[in-house]
Amino acid sequence: MRKLALSAFVTACVLALAAAWLAAPCPSQAAPKVYRVEARTTTFGGSSYILGFGMCDIINKHSSWVRGSVLESSGTPENVKIVGMSPGKRSRTFFTCSAEMYEKAKKGEAPFNQDSSKFKDLMIMSYQQSLAVSIITLDPKIKTLADLKGKRVATWPKGTTKFAMTYNLIGGAGKEVLDSIKWQYTAYAGYNDMILGKTDAALAFCPERGNDVYTTVPKLKELMSKRDVYFITATPAMRKLSGKLYGDMYGATATLKKGVLGNGVPRQNVLCFNIVLAWAVYPEMPADVVYEILKVTTEYAKDLKTYHSSGKGWIPEKFGAYPAPKKDWHPGAVKFYQEHKIPFGLEYFNKLYPSE
Repeated sequence: MRKLALSAFVTACVLALAAAWLAAPCPSQAAPKVYRVEARTTTFGGSSYILGFGMCDIINKHSSWVRGSVLESSGTPENVKIVGMSPGKRSRTFFTCSAEMYEKAKKGEAPFNQDSSKFKDLMIMSYQQSLAVSIITLDPKIKTLADLKGKRVATWPKGTTKFAMTYNLIGGAGKEVLDSIKWQYTAYAGYNDMILGKTDAALAFCPERGNDVYTTVPKLKELMSKRDVYFITATPAMRKLSGKLYGDMYGATATLKKGVLGNGVPRQNVLCFNIVLAWAVYPEMPADVVYEILKVTTEYAKDLKTYHSSGKGWIPEKFGAYPAPKKDWHPGAVKFYQEHKIPFGLEYFNKLYPSE
């Protein structure tokens, strides 16, 4: 009787072990080892930083094997250089990258002309956000950039990216107009100077919040609460000339449609310089990691706008909206976009943001 009971016990143990072995996942079924990434952005508190935090938070909540953390930086040049020169960071970092700096890195131009080979293999993962850059005035007679001939224009000091934006935008109106400009390096103080009659026009930014939907930055919103503000448009020919003179990225165009800002503002369709930011990576970032980041953040795309309103632009129609040829997109991103039939690349960008 004891032998029978012992035999039954042993049989039960063997069956239990067999069942456990069969239930255990084989190596090919096991969850991947946790992979930690960093999102390098811009200044703490800015929209890029907040979007990076949101991306990482969504990844941490919903990916079973990728974990992310956000870091601040001074902007694109720092991101491209620090990540590009560190083998460890190249394989674990996605970062904010403006289109004009992307182009300079690919060409090995300043500020990337030293150790340029470390930056030329820069790749794109996805669109991040965009802003329309234009010139504004309180003078209703100034309608196009050509009307700025001989005028006083407020911008940022020489050597800054904001001065380059202003100069290259107006440069599309031709040398005669550009050479006649009376520059005032007063930054946002130029807005109050327009009220006081000390300047005629100034640089302005309008962040995009979705397809053809724009809003104002706080300084512009404040000015518009005090005065009627008129947006000065470029013409298609001017935008094309800016691209020819200063590089394709400076020819990138966004259109503020008539009335998009409310109360009939702007009074006309306004062709602007389109600042486009991407999430960039280097080739060492594993393709399956890039794919996982895009997969998870796409599944929970609606949540990104809860971190910052510019997250409303995180929609499939925008993922591939960056002026980089398809060969410069990361293989993990290409796989995701092709599987989900999401358009991407330079031709798609030009279709989405035509210069006409």
